[in-house]
Amino acid sequence: MMLDVAVLAGVAVLSAAAAFGLTGWWWRSRLQPVQNDARASRHALDSARRVLARHQALYQIITEDAGWPVVGLDASGHPLQASDGAADRLGLDPAELLSERAANWVHPDDLGSLRATLCACGPDRPAVDALCRAQQRDGRLVWIELRRRHVPDDGGSVTLLRDVSQQKLHEDHLTDAVARLERLALRDPLTGLLNRPGFLAAVDRMLAGQQFLAVLFIDLDGFKALNDAHGHAIGDGVLREAGTRLGRVVGHDATAARLSGDEFAILLPSDGTDVEAADLARNVLRALAEPVRVTSMTLDVGATIGISVSPRDGHAASALLRAADIALAYGKSSGGGCYRFYEARMGEALDAETELKTELRAAIATGEIEPFYQPLVRMADTAVAGFEVLARWVHPRKGILSPDKFLPLVEELGLSTEMFIAQLERVCITASAWPAHVRLSLNLSPHELQNEALPETVQAVLARTAFDGSRLEVEITENALIHDSKVARGVLDGLRAMGLTVSLDDFGTGYSSLYHLRELPFDKVKIDKSFMRALDTDAESARYVGAIIGLCHALGLEMTAEGIEDASTLRRLRELGCTYGQGYLFGRAVPAAEASRVLASNGWPALAAE
Repeated sequence: MMLDVAVLAGVAVLSAAAAFGLTGWWWRSRLQPVQNDARASRHALDSARRVLARHQALYQIITEDAGWPVVGLDASGHPLQASDGAADRLGLDPAELLSERAANWVHPDDLGSLRATLCACGPDRPAVDALCRAQQRDGRLVWIELRRRHVPDDGGSVTLLRDVSQQKLHEDHLTDAVARLERLALRDPLTGLLNRPGFLAAVDRMLAGQQFLAVLFIDLDGFKALNDAHGHAIGDGVLREAGTRLGRVVGHDATAARLSGDEFAILLPSDGTDVEAADLARNVLRALAEPVRVTSMTLDVGATIGISVSPRDGHAASALLRAADIALAYGKSSGGGCYRFYEARMGEALDAETELKTELRAAIATGEIEPFYQPLVRMADTAVAGFEVLARWVHPRKGILSPDKFLPLVEELGLSTEMFIAQLERVCITASAWPAHVRLSLNLSPHELQNEALPETVQAVLARTAFDGSRLEVEITENALIHDSKVARGVLDGLRAMGLTVSLDDFGTGYSSLYHLRELPFDKVKIDKSFMRALDTDAESARYVGAIIGLCHALGLEMTAEGIEDASTLRRLRELGCTYGQGYLFGRAVPAAEASRVLASNGWPALAAE
């Protein structure tokens, strides 16, 4: 009985399983086509989405660069389709364009650029640009900018073209103009040689390429006296001729430059010895020693040369130029007309200059820089009308030093205003004991003329010393006016508001004296001493001085003639109508005590009758 039950149960289970299996088979047979259709639909949908995405990407590429002619390329750069504009740009019809590989559009010299662009574009770099020349059927070249864009999910790309020939032409012209301006910025306009920045750059370039070179620093002998005596026009002619001669001497192996004023330099590749530099220096001295013909004048100049050699004397342009400058100074001290190589012992001069700068700071603070006084006289009766104040350094070991020995260092150290105020205060205290008609004239440097606080500082000195500002005169030279004239005018206006007189020094030697007389508030003019040297013998100098004096009378300006050294010059200036004068005929600059004795003597009565 138990066995029958088990058998029946097994049969029942098998029957149920069979029934379930048959049912599953029946359902699968009904659902399989539906599932297959769904998968096919999803695949079609995905394909449609990819196509849509590709078209959207292509649309975005084209619309972002609207107006660019389009060429469709496959992965190897073969044209698939092209717009009419693209064919027009290349001088081909669309059919020809589609029959050729992309490389055939491009000038052979630019193929590398095109291939690099084609290869670079892809999923990792979907956008690349290139510039190349397209060669048209008629042989004409046009500049084409290619903008390659990868099309996602496709493997191909779209290349957009734009004719930039006109833009490239403008850019080339602009580049040429900039290059010309850069060349001009490194050239001296007077001689056509390199200027200081251009020369330093040339030295640095040569140092980067080779170890040995020589720098020759050249200074014309006696040029300042020549320029003062004959004027800037003659001086410029001498400088031009010197530049021409240097250009001929150096040839193609070396480089010549005009650094500033009458200072020139030569850069020479070297073999590591001093022989070539010495030979060149001798040739330069011979060339510059030849008389110079300018207009109707024949002038003798000459030169002195200092030489430095790399790497012995330095490894940088500034160091080599400095060493050559020191050697030049030694040559000058020997009388000039020679050349000197830099030597290590000459470096002691640098130490001496450093020591002098340290002493100079203390000298200004302790009053070692003293005001000296050179008489200013009335031409009519040679009575003392005032003094020009000139700084002298009363050095405890070196004696009395003239301004040219320390004023450049004062400017370099930025102490010019401090020294000016110290001098002004001592002058006001000293002159307070002198008669009220005695006027004092002080020189203003370019640095002080750019100091907007100067009038306020001067006012404080006048208040402390109870000195009348109307007894003071400030002198400025034209080189002080090459900076900000607006600031300079403000300073001068501030000083005049306190009663000070403003004088234009060295009148007649500057290129823009009349302009400055019109634009700035001057009360007085000082006629440059260079006109006095031949006043009695040179009719042309007399005409110039007479014209300047006449101009001053017409403008209501006072005038002082500088550099009066003899009675005949004094007599001629009186005839021309000059009102004041100064020079060695009346005395050199002297300390305050001696100036008081000059005042007590009441001038030079013997000269009054001249």
